[in-house]
Amino acid sequence: MISKIVNLSTGPVAISSQVMKALQNAPISHRSQEFKQLYCKTTDLLSKSFHVQKTFLLSGSGTLANESMLQDIKCIDGDGLIISNGEFGNRLINQARAIRLKFIFHQLDWGMLFNFQEIEQIIIHKSIKWILFCHCETSTGVVNDLNELTILAKRNDCLCFVDCMSTVGTMPLNLSKVTMATASSGKGLASIPGLAVVFSNIKPSLKKSTPVYLDLSHYSIKSGIPFTISSNLLQALHTSICQKLQEEQFELINEYGKQFFKILNSYDSVPFSNSSTKVFTIVESVKREPNLVSYLRGKQLLLSEESDYLKKRRWCQLATFGYYRETQLKYVLKTLKHSFLS
Repeated sequence: MISKIVNLSTGPVAISSQVMKALQNAPISHRSQEFKQLYCKTTDLLSKSFHVQKTFLLSGSGTLANESMLQDIKCIDGDGLIISNGEFGNRLINQARAIRLKFIFHQLDWGMLFNFQEIEQIIIHKSIKWILFCHCETSTGVVNDLNELTILAKRNDCLCFVDCMSTVGTMPLNLSKVTMATASSGKGLASIPGLAVVFSNIKPSLKKSTPVYLDLSHYSIKSGIPFTISSNLLQALHTSICQKLQEEQFELINEYGKQFFKILNSYDSVPFSNSSTKVFTIVESVKREPNLVSYLRGKQLLLSEESDYLKKRRWCQLATFGYYRETQLKYVLKTLKHSFLS
């Protein structure tokens, strides 16, 4: 048996020893030249990696990134469309309602795939000016077709905004065709939670009534650093993306993810998943004894089970968001095989 827990949760995720070490450095001022250089180096690398014009880092969670993006959406003339097929698409709808955004929504049952022809008809008939959705609906693991939706948006002169919390860092991703997208340091980028990430291909709108903490135009004017950002979190993020955004990590996670899917799917445990899924929502079709989560915890594998939407449905999740060595994933594969035979 391996000596340390293998973290397969949706967050906080598995981080490397180098990322942990970065957290132990003495903090430096966010006004220092050293910090500014590190900030630019980090955001430039993120922009290049995901093919966007500009990356902003804010002190906060992924939810803050979405709140900030919604403030820019609010500056667009005309109604928008939010499409949802799970918990986090629904959260976007609730966030938009809270700031009185002008929009309609198209809500599907959890795990259902979007019908693009149906969405296009809504856009045309309602004169929609922007759309917003989750690339990966983390609650089920369904990956919505980003390419198809960006093509659809462009064809109808519609701006495209995307929550990419569970896909940034978990797969090669080109965001050049979206208007804005969001992510978090504590998910697929395999660092510590605490930095919200906003990718943008437009200049943020100047705003009169937006709280300054959420106003990306203010960040832009201040070279991205208007307020305190933890130098430790920034150093950890820079270290993690240099490790995680490598072809070898993508290939490793993709290869073992397909094998995890093969096992889980053979027992009808992952109804929303396919072989490219990076978060498997496990819905056990028959009562197992011992409980899967408890069994895997005993084997030092950590899954997600404590979110309200998981507890309510008695689901659990296995995700490959973090930074892994092949020996760890081999152990996970072996343990999964045994768990379903026990």
